[in-house]
Amino acid sequence: MLPVFFLLVTPAVAQFAGTYTLRGDELVSEGKYQEAIGMYDKAIALEPRMSTAWCGKGVALEGLGNYTGAIAALDVAISISPAYSKAWYEKGNTFYSLGWYDDSIAAYDRALVISPEYGYLAYYGKANAFSAQGRYSSALPLYERALLLEPGYAAAWAKKGDALAGLGDYPGAVSAYDKALSLDPRYLPAQKGRLAAESNLSITLAATLTERSTLVTIGETPATIPATLPPAEERRSPPALWGSLAGIAGALYLVSNRKIPR
Repeated sequence: MLPVFFLLVTPAVAQFAGTYTLRGDELVSEGKYQEAIGMYDKAIALEPRMSTAWCGKGVALEGLGNYTGAIAALDVAISISPAYSKAWYEKGNTFYSLGWYDDSIAAYDRALVISPEYGYLAYYGKANAFSAQGRYSSALPLYERALLLEPGYAAAWAKKGDALAGLGDYPGAVSAYDKALSLDPRYLPAQKGRLAAESNLSITLAATLTERSTLVTIGETPATIPATLPPAEERRSPPALWGSLAGIAGALYLVSNRKIPR
């Protein structure tokens, strides 16, 4: 009779555990992390090997800033279900929150290997980790891959704008922020990013114009008048005084020796 009892009871227990887990997920989405943990704990009490409940608890703990507890819960979820891609993805998020960017990238890569359908989230998370390290050239293609999979992801557009601004491409950054704002006009990171990119673009443009103006001024500087003029342009010097006296003396001689006609 005991085996029959367990066969009858186990599905009901699992159902209740699943119900508590789903309720926990709803509370997490509402930002009610402490209440969510209560739901996950009830699920775990009924079904200790419910990896989804452990993963959800990890997410809630991370939301409360309890990163050590979050990693511990996520590790339990992964130990129960090693191919649980969401747990790996959430572990990547927790590592990112701790500033452990290399570990974060490795966890996102693991999630991608298991479930490529997690692509846009994992690519986005991995790109954020590269950006946090200042590796914008590595981050940019990952933002683009995430957006290829989910074009309506406003946060990814804004982060792409940040990466482009980090690379000095302010026109491209403004365009990315505009795309984010077209999806969510009140998305504050995109608003702030756009203002900063426009400001840097104006400064860059002003500096470029100043540089060009300086080059033109130098090119139009009047040429210095040479100290010695070319032979063809030299002024003729007045005849020397001795030459004039000689000419007068010659004229007097001719007059005095001229024969007067009779």
